[in-house]
Amino acid sequence: MLVSTATGASTALSMDIDTDYERPNVETIKCVVVGDNAVGKTRLICARACNATLTQYQLLATHVPTVWAIDQYRVCQEVLERSRDVVDEVSVSLRLWDTFGDHHKDRRFAYGR
Repeated sequence: MLVSTATGASTALSMDIDTDYERPNVETIKCVVVGDNAVGKTRLICARACNATLTQYQLLATHVPTVWAIDQYRVCQEVLERSRDVVDEVSVSLRLWDTFGDHHKDRRFAYGR
């Protein structure tokens, strides 16, 4: 599998990145993180997925709205490896999904009128 970067360069990735969903001995757990705007959803996900320890300054820094891309599991081997764990002797692959808290960006057609 080839992944193109913003600069146009291509990087070859191991095919096992795409096969977590297809492996019969691995349970895939999808965890959707929801909450109000600027409460730290993205920082929480990045701390888990990238093993990042944040300083108090970083935690209190000005909020920058972001959406942590689900495709990080496909393009970053470190994130993929950290998503795998064993719980009660069962191999699991944790997929963290970030959402935005800004209700102005809600898709109105997705909700009842």
